[in-house]
Amino acid sequence: MKDFDLPILEYCSLERAARFIGSGCEVEDILHWAEIGAINLSYKFKGTEEYSAFVKFFGDMGNIATQIFNTGQLDDYHINLSPFSVIATNDFCECTSIDDVLSVLTRFTDKPKVRAKLYGVWELNRYFVDYNRNTPYTRAVLKPYGESVVDALAIIPEEVGFSEKDLLISKNALKKIIGSEPREINIEKKDVSKNIIEDDKLSKTVATNRASLIKALLAIHYGEDVANNPRKFIESKDSEICRDFELKGISLPSGKTVASWLQDADIDFN
Repeated sequence: MKDFDLPILEYCSLERAARFIGSGCEVEDILHWAEIGAINLSYKFKGTEEYSAFVKFFGDMGNIATQIFNTGQLDDYHINLSPFSVIATNDFCECTSIDDVLSVLTRFTDKPKVRAKLYGVWELNRYFVDYNRNTPYTRAVLKPYGESVVDALAIIPEEVGFSEKDLLISKNALKKIIGSEPREINIEKKDVSKNIIEDDKLSKTVATNRASLIKALLAIHYGEDVANNPRKFIESKDSEICRDFELKGISLPSGKTVASWLQDADIDFN
């Protein structure tokens, strides 16, 4: 049987990433790491969005104009800033020189920018969270994903928001979480079942041992009630555990996440 060596996906959904990470990881954990700035998430523009963005460029203006001109896409409406990130604008369609590009970039201000629609995958460089909305991730500032020909940031309208299902995670962000380069997918039919069974056994053993240790430590430091019902106490901002973590400046995972971790524990204080 032929082996198929395929590189890991360049990006994927948060749900798929949580399954890949394993060890009880949930989508809420990935969102938490993004919110504290440990990783950057991404969004894929499909061209169906009804809004455009202001794309600002940074660095030497002459070099910016040169790099955009050298894409050879000025009359193509779509310009690839990176292999994954595209701006769509007709502002450059009549440009025949680098000076023409520079004139377009500085038409309204001395800081080079252009109004354009976004296509492809862009990385969220900054955003705010408003949990009162169905699409809580708002006021996003994005940057091209992958190696970009210029240093650029895209600012979308403040009223536009993303939901967690809209967001993606890149393989580079996954690397930060798991601490190593994600492995390639190596599929060989005759070994698949065996490998899945062995990996599943190992995963369950690790999860059980880790959960039991966390539960025991909670019981020792905060009592058996907290160990048996961590969600109740973690979601109460006045609880001792919340105060201790706040004093140390440590972000506490959500109560739902901790409770799910402890489901695998093999000790019971009841």
